[in-house]
Amino acid sequence: MTIPTAFYGRTELADLSARTDYETWLLEAVYEITDQRIAVEDVDELIYPPSGRPPTQTIYGVGNFTIGDWRPRFLEAGAPIVLVTAFKLLDMLLEWVLIANGHGSTYRFVQKIKLLKGSVQFPTLIASRPWLRERLVALYEKLEPLRGTIIHERHFKSSGGSLQVSASKGGAVGAPIKFTPTDLRNLALVLVSLLRYLEGKWTMDAFREKRVRHALDELAHLHTLSSLGQLPPGFLNVRVYVSEGGQVRCDLDRVRRDVAAKRPNQDVMFDLRIVSINSDGSRATAYLIPWSQLQPPSAQLKKSVVDLARFEVPPPSDIDLKALARELNSGS
Repeated sequence: MTIPTAFYGRTELADLSARTDYETWLLEAVYEITDQRIAVEDVDELIYPPSGRPPTQTIYGVGNFTIGDWRPRFLEAGAPIVLVTAFKLLDMLLEWVLIANGHGSTYRFVQKIKLLKGSVQFPTLIASRPWLRERLVALYEKLEPLRGTIIHERHFKSSGGSLQVSASKGGAVGAPIKFTPTDLRNLALVLVSLLRYLEGKWTMDAFREKRVRHALDELAHLHTLSSLGQLPPGFLNVRVYVSEGGQVRCDLDRVRRDVAAKRPNQDVMFDLRIVSINSDGSRATAYLIPWSQLQPPSAQLKKSVVDLARFEVPPPSDIDLKALARELNSGS
């Protein structure tokens, strides 16, 4: 069977963004105000002091819980809304794919599911990842009867942020399916992330791809496909200080060992932030070297300033240059 040619250009992507703008914002905002942010944040977590002592680990948290705080209760009460909104995003995304393939818009889910299982061309972000396409379609098929229950029937219970929903069609009520708060956030993470990546507002790098894979593994009981075997992904920035000079050196093997010890049982990645400080502490230059440039078998990083120029970023704002220069000078 010939696979149709679908075109996903600027106009089509703008249409997707317009279709999904409100629901994407809603889910992102829900988890933002409840301190469970979906977006990946950029922080330095493992910082090596100039003295050569073991690194310090900084754990970043957001928000504070206070007696009477309404935010946890907001998600507890809003569990049905989160599920319905996540499904709506999935529906709009997949219908957008069908329209790009020349199929007309329809409210009939059975027809859409049949078409999606046929010869449909997905955008490259999804088409190049068969595991992603398969699980999106499977989630769509499994969740559709449950979405209908919440909107049209009352065969669901919401308690403590969890949700139990029974599919109900033609008078028959199925066995209850449980959604934990983690399940609901994983659904939101997958859908919001994919739409942000397709729109070009976020970039799907290796770490973010692992986040989606792990979230889908956590949802395996819902889409019923096999696990992808993705360990919980971890990411951190590692910061090291060096004296200004012609060549920059860093013991990558030591960093890898320390990172693994700090994040056991995770699939951990890190970027390396090198802060170069001149002898009197009057200036600093920083370079952020991405994970892709730090792969084994390299045990040591040895780069000239010229080689690092393309990775230059503003220096961190939380450093005492004079104190760091003194410490670097005392160890030289």
